[in-house]
Amino acid sequence: MNKDIFKLLKGSALFKRFLILFIVLATVPVLVMGGVSVYLVDLAHRQDVSQLELQLIDQKIEEIDKFFIDTAGTLELTVDILGEQIPYDQQQFILSSILASNSAFHELGFLALNGRVNSKRSYEQGELSPVGNFLDEAVFMVPASGKKYIGEVHYSNSEPMVTLAAPVRKRDQQTNAPGDIIHILYAETSLEELVTSMENAGVGTGGYVVLADSSAKLIARGDTQDYEAGIDISSTGRVQEVLDGASFNALDDGDRYTSSFSGVPVVGAAKQVPVTGWALLVEWPLSDANAILSDVRGKVVQFSVFALLAVILLAPLFAARLINPINKLEEAARAIEKGKLDTRVDIKTGDELEGLGETFNKMVEGLKRLQELKDEFVFVAAHELRTPVTAIKGYLSLILEGSAGKISDQAEKFLNQTKKANDSLNQLVNDLLEIARSDAGRLEVETAPVNIGEPAKSTVEQLQPLADEKNITLSYNTDIKAPSVIADEKRIKEILVNLAGNAIKYTQEGGRVELFHEVKDGMVATHVKDNGFGISEEDQKELFSKFYRVKTDKTKNIQGTGLGLFIVKQLVEKMGGKIWVNSKEGEGSDFAFTLPVAE
Repeated sequence: MNKDIFKLLKGSALFKRFLILFIVLATVPVLVMGGVSVYLVDLAHRQDVSQLELQLIDQKIEEIDKFFIDTAGTLELTVDILGEQIPYDQQQFILSSILASNSAFHELGFLALNGRVNSKRSYEQGELSPVGNFLDEAVFMVPASGKKYIGEVHYSNSEPMVTLAAPVRKRDQQTNAPGDIIHILYAETSLEELVTSMENAGVGTGGYVVLADSSAKLIARGDTQDYEAGIDISSTGRVQEVLDGASFNALDDGDRYTSSFSGVPVVGAAKQVPVTGWALLVEWPLSDANAILSDVRGKVVQFSVFALLAVILLAPLFAARLINPINKLEEAARAIEKGKLDTRVDIKTGDELEGLGETFNKMVEGLKRLQELKDEFVFVAAHELRTPVTAIKGYLSLILEGSAGKISDQAEKFLNQTKKANDSLNQLVNDLLEIARSDAGRLEVETAPVNIGEPAKSTVEQLQPLADEKNITLSYNTDIKAPSVIADEKRIKEILVNLAGNAIKYTQEGGRVELFHEVKDGMVATHVKDNGFGISEEDQKELFSKFYRVKTDKTKNIQGTGLGLFIVKQLVEKMGGKIWVNSKEGEGSDFAFTLPVAE
């Protein structure tokens, strides 16, 4: 063993560096840890307690935020109507739908902008008579200004309630965006869900939550004692300070006090709920909170011993010394995984890692040569396949046209299926040729000033039968007349046929696909928008990669090679443009690409 160590000291620069750094870092932590261990245990305990209480507070604030997003947000509507008012029957239908969607709503109603009730409906009683005005002008005045309204907490049959209201807008028929406010939608909303959550929340075995509204009225309390909801607690504990904007983090000495609620010493944290202005407090009895102190100290000691052993046995500084060159190798490997075979690493460490980097670069050179051979093989194979595939297509067409004599219905059916399969094979061969040309840098485009409207109109005409088969509305919006662009007209047609064809394939029957343009910053953006299946955010990251296809229950039976969008991206970029997609699952997709305006 001693001979091996002597050899390392004599011949390994990496081992020498590790040994020097290891000696320094193995002794310093032990010396520092002995002097500060007691302080760290106490500090760590305080911070742990603070973190637990603040996490609970933040969690409950998030629950309150989510509750009002799910309720008040539901009331913000944009409707498509011909007149300036929603018909009464439609109002009742909307109210009934919203009541069914959220059990927190007890009563809903539509208001005119002057506060008069147009219609209202109760969860229990159904349709109610629309009589009278609201006494509190804020219920309709705040939403009339375009904001959501959250009222003060009040009680109905001992149940905490809050009045919510939001504007109802009419959709702008030209821009399809929310337009003028035409109604106010209000809701009498139960807070029972929040109350139950607060009562069941806790920290440790004895910590609890206290929630008060903006008027310092008690909404909920989570300790084991009975309480009266709605009482004024402004003079109790820190409630009024929190309502005035103060917050407490359970770290200061003043955060340890005798609770006015439980009557025992506690450590407390508190914050104001931003969306409502309520006060949220968490109190943890000290006897319970400090019960874990000895355990924390034990864990600190265990951690210290473990850290010392890790330094001695595992030499973590060696890993730190390696991290920079290893990161370079990792980044280069990821780039190569994405096909960037021109990537190289430059490691200058004067030790074995530098040799590893040189070996890595030689490996990449070999991979590049292998890739070039593969691309050449694909190009030759696809080119050779093109002739027989085209011949098969021609002979099938002649047979189906009757040039070889009359054929039976059954034979015609089989031949049509064969023709479809041959068409798919022909498309695959063409795609492989385009891919091979792209990889070899031989993808050709001939740019000139082009009226982009012509290939767009031609695309709609070509794909109209395919759209009609699925009862899909295929249209070209010419409201914005795009100027001429510098591009290859034939390639534009290929791009549009691919994007519009995909939109039709990935849109359910009865849907719509629209082509339109917009002009911005010297570029013409062409959009192909549908209301089909949509694409997840994860799939969008790989959508323009070779052979990538979206696989869901809705798309698994749709045929394709996974090459079309990759080719489209190459063509767009070759003509000086960019391509992207905006999509949400279940809401459709908007593929768009830009081309430079012809001067």
